[in-house]
Amino acid sequence: MFDFFGRARRAEYWWFFLWQTLLGGVVGGYFGFHMASRAATDPAFATMMQDPVRAEAYFNSLFAGYEWPIFIGSILLFYIPNLSVTIRRLHDTDRSGWRIFMPALVAFISAIGGIVLTGSAAAGGSAGGVFLASLVMTVPTLIASIWFLVWLCQAGTNGPNRFGPDSAPDRKQPVPAHPAFAPALEGEAADRSEVARKAAARDYYKRHVLPSVQGPQTQ
Repeated sequence: MFDFFGRARRAEYWWFFLWQTLLGGVVGGYFGFHMASRAATDPAFATMMQDPVRAEAYFNSLFAGYEWPIFIGSILLFYIPNLSVTIRRLHDTDRSGWRIFMPALVAFISAIGGIVLTGSAAAGGSAGGVFLASLVMTVPTLIASIWFLVWLCQAGTNGPNRFGPDSAPDRKQPVPAHPAFAPALEGEAADRSEVARKAAARDYYKRHVLPSVQGPQTQ
């Protein structure tokens, strides 16, 4: 939960994401069921929920006196672990953890650009300028979010990288495109490979080279 320096494989990140989603769904479902049940049996409560000011006051009264425990609990159970596992997921793909701020930075720059374009369009009375400003505020942020999601879905680097050892040492190793790029073998694997290579060379010699050498001599 508090490790910001290692690596996290995809399963670790997405199982934690699922846990957060399920917990949030259970809490939200409980309050939704509570509100719906009370509104169905208490007309005065249903009327109160239609008034935004009174509804906000009611919700505030539910958590009165528990603001700090709820705040600290959400920090410990959600914010810090989510930040930690996301940074380690980026590390697993050999990317710096600072890239976690990329979507927020793009959204901030897009918002500034959109505000400037909106002001210019409003001053000039241009409807096209307002539409362009809305695109500037939404499209780059959407692209950055999708790009960041792709990073989180990518497999980690094979073997150790600059952030630590392989988070999934049992992962299937990719087959090199050419034998020249195959990793060097060591120990018993190297011995077995050498024996197999020599056996293949002897077999090739007997099948293809030796008959051509002996043929002219027999004639």
